[in-house]
Amino acid sequence: MTAARGSGLHRLRRIEGPDGPVLRREWHPAAAGLLGADFRTEVAAQRLAAAQGLAPPVIDHDPDAGWVSMPWMEGQPLEPDWPQRPARCAAVSGVLARLRSVSAPGLPPLDLAARVSLLHRRLAQRDAVAAAGFDAELATVLPQWRRTKTGSSTEAACAPCLVHGDLTPGNVLVRPDGSLLLLDWEYAHAGGAWDDLAAMMAGEPRVPAAWASAVPLAERGRFDAMLRLRRLLDALWHALRAGIPRGA
Repeated sequence: MTAARGSGLHRLRRIEGPDGPVLRREWHPAAAGLLGADFRTEVAAQRLAAAQGLAPPVIDHDPDAGWVSMPWMEGQPLEPDWPQRPARCAAVSGVLARLRSVSAPGLPPLDLAARVSLLHRRLAQRDAVAAAGFDAELATVLPQWRRTKTGSSTEAACAPCLVHGDLTPGNVLVRPDGSLLLLDWEYAHAGGAWDDLAAMMAGEPRVPAAWASAVPLAERGRFDAMLRLRRLLDALWHALRAGIPRGA
């Protein structure tokens, strides 16, 4: 693992333990209060994923102090140009498929529209001008999402699966053998089979377009609305994140 990943919001420490090096990840206070992350859900989701070989195992954690420890694992973040690497594309596609197969009835769901609206209100409290720049998109995408949500029956009939919620290259560790592990589960939740794909496509326009063709026709309208909401969510998160000091 490397010490510089993702947003750099949290503090990462390598600690030498009796059984080898340990990575301790300490939460930034703003993660929950401002950005909507959930520490207890992160630990539960990482444990669920670790049981499937999708994440490092949790060694210990303290929900009140806000830290979690796991074995130090050698590897590098997923390359920024991974969509142009066939082997990496195949590995990422395989991870998405495995996530869809993991049932997560014990994790809370995510109300995506409510999360977007919450971050928008919080941004408005900090920077009204910046928040106003999102008003027009919100006014169109929220009604679109509600319409498709109401008309969607396919996913409603399926058991919720494990959703990482933040599959950026910095949160994907490439092990020396080429296998992938997913890190930083603070936005994980129980959700639909295509939620992680929408989140990934929202942040990475070079994701193979053919991947979206796997979404059932009955879910395409909802998927398109989710893409728009995810782009808004990411933009609002980064707008809020910009004023927060990095983890020390």
